[in-house]
Amino acid sequence: MWLVSTFLIWWLRSGRYRWSWIRRQLFECRYLTTALPEISSLEEIEACLKQVKWTMDGPLHLYDSISYPQTVWAKKKDDCDGFAVLAAELLLRWTAAADPVLVTAIVRPTQSSHTVCAFRHGQGLLFFDNDELRRGDFQEYGDVVAQFTRSAKSLICWDVRNPTTLEMIEFHRL
Repeated sequence: MWLVSTFLIWWLRSGRYRWSWIRRQLFECRYLTTALPEISSLEEIEACLKQVKWTMDGPLHLYDSISYPQTVWAKKKDDCDGFAVLAAELLLRWTAAADPVLVTAIVRPTQSSHTVCAFRHGQGLLFFDNDELRRGDFQEYGDVVAQFTRSAKSLICWDVRNPTTLEMIEFHRL
């Protein structure tokens, strides 16, 4: 089990984002001209996300790559990281003050690992969990992780990334 955990920690720290960058460059540049919807509220962002169908990444994505938001919108399907990156881009276009980030938690079993879009709202944080806006008293990104990993799942590690550059903001190994 130690070897699997070590691989998953490496994957979240660097492998996933390198692969996402390579995959975007090779297969997704044509989607960058896709127009994203104009929005003016959180409710409109949530309505846009409800138009996207959740589907699992396949082998070409190595089951875990992050697409451009334009790709997600053009295809109208993706997994949790697609919802998160689209929500982040729509939030940035609505108000830069939201300061959206991607928060990913790797848990056991790994099929239950998850990515959300967390963002500043008032004095705290809110997050989009796929197509649903989650409200609560979240003060730190760790509070968000605790909310979406509440069950008996075993948390291995989690990170916070800039949704545009995929640069690391925080990384936590447990």
